[in-house]
Amino acid sequence: MPLTTIESARQALAPVSRQAATEGIVLLKNTDNTLPLPSMSRVALFGRCQIDTVRSGTGSGGAVNVPYSVNALEGLSAHPCIQVNMDLVSIYQTWLEQHPFDDGGGGWAAEPWYQEEMPLSSEVVSQAHKQSDYAIVFIGRTAGEDQDNADESGSYRLTETEYDMLQKVCAQFDKVIVVLNVTNIIDMSWVDSMENADSIKAILYSWAAGMEGGHALADVLSGDVSPSGKLADTIAKQLVDYPSHANFGNSDQNLYCEDIYLGYRYFSTFKPDAVRYAFGEGISYTSFTQKFVSSSIEGSGKNRAIHFHVEVTNVGDTHRGKEVVQIYVEAPQGKLGKPARVLAGFGKSKTLAPNESELMRIVVPVSALASYDDSGCTGYKSCYVLEAGRYHFHVGGSVREATLIDASFDVDTLQVIEQLSESAAPVTPFQRIKPAATSNALPYAIEHESVPTRSICMATRISERLPVDIEITGNTGIKLKDVASGSASMSSFIAQFTPAMLATIVRGEGMCSRK
Repeated sequence: MPLTTIESARQALAPVSRQAATEGIVLLKNTDNTLPLPSMSRVALFGRCQIDTVRSGTGSGGAVNVPYSVNALEGLSAHPCIQVNMDLVSIYQTWLEQHPFDDGGGGWAAEPWYQEEMPLSSEVVSQAHKQSDYAIVFIGRTAGEDQDNADESGSYRLTETEYDMLQKVCAQFDKVIVVLNVTNIIDMSWVDSMENADSIKAILYSWAAGMEGGHALADVLSGDVSPSGKLADTIAKQLVDYPSHANFGNSDQNLYCEDIYLGYRYFSTFKPDAVRYAFGEGISYTSFTQKFVSSSIEGSGKNRAIHFHVEVTNVGDTHRGKEVVQIYVEAPQGKLGKPARVLAGFGKSKTLAPNESELMRIVVPVSALASYDDSGCTGYKSCYVLEAGRYHFHVGGSVREATLIDASFDVDTLQVIEQLSESAAPVTPFQRIKPAATSNALPYAIEHESVPTRSICMATRISERLPVDIEITGNTGIKLKDVASGSASMSSFIAQFTPAMLATIVRGEGMCSRK
């Protein structure tokens, strides 16, 4: 029987889903080259998320209809070079029969942040240790639309049961691998504070990796694929280190006092010592060098772009792998104030064998270096501008590792890149942060300035910009191809639609659509 179009698409997309999940896994720690696992390693799996593996977040993302989902246990068990301790798996399966998955009642975004974890006895861990060479501990979290995390156990922080699980496993195993099957970063203070923390040899974020997540995890743990994912977040040492912490979660109002200084932009500018794992960080089973070769400016006017050429070389002697080149701009502080580093461009290499190189070209539009002036302090309110000065560039494997290169871009006088108009400016006055004018070296001191508040009437603007009404005509036989050919106008085509059809175009068919 021939495959349907949908089934053919599913089968074609499965390898892509697996590759995306594999390349998204971020390895943050790998002491003593514990990973990849040696062939035929005996592994003990701890944590219910080996079975109830989180494949997606909540809300719209959680409602994706997939034909199947490979959990971590299935993926690892299916790999020919990994031997899973099935006696321990049986203990979890028996416990889960009495403690089924909690879907929160099945409503939209109702699934809780975490699932109740199985309490571990020292005897169970001891027996698993006798039968296994490695312990893999799974920590699971879900979060997403309408399910923001909170500074609570079972959300941002580990539960007592999870912490106890890690403690007991680390007390008996000297080769522990922690897999964070989460939809967000979580507190990682236990890396330092936990007793016998030295037993934790490897830590990786597998995230919520979709329907092929179990196979993707096996691909990385086995060494079939060397990890190449990089952190898209900054993992600080403490939650209070994040600049938004003091103003987050108020039920009445949330003031964005941190302004543009979010994540790595804040930490690289003001507080680099508070970072545990930096934005862009992620290690491989091999090592790479990144050598800046040359740069050139191409195009003219607002279409100018800087072309960077960076040679990436796999300098390891065993594993193939991919590396991500990251280019950060260090803009002049000017009147607006700037983060110390801003990601300007990046690219991932092809899979490189040991001693193999690739010359990568990364193109950064000059317009991407501009900053938005919402106050008018440069003389150009509501504009993206390039302030005068020298723009320096740094290249490396993360924002922390990136080093200054011999390439720069000079702006003699301020240039307006794009003229916009004020929109959604705050209505409540407050103070926002920026680098102090007296600072002359990193990290900068913080000073505060008043945020520009709304100066227009939104109701008036909306009424003045309403489109001209189109009278509904009903079906007059005009097709979209007629609009494309120029024989009919778009307005006359749209005039044929019923109000229900127009509403569907605007808002879609809703969360319960079979599509």
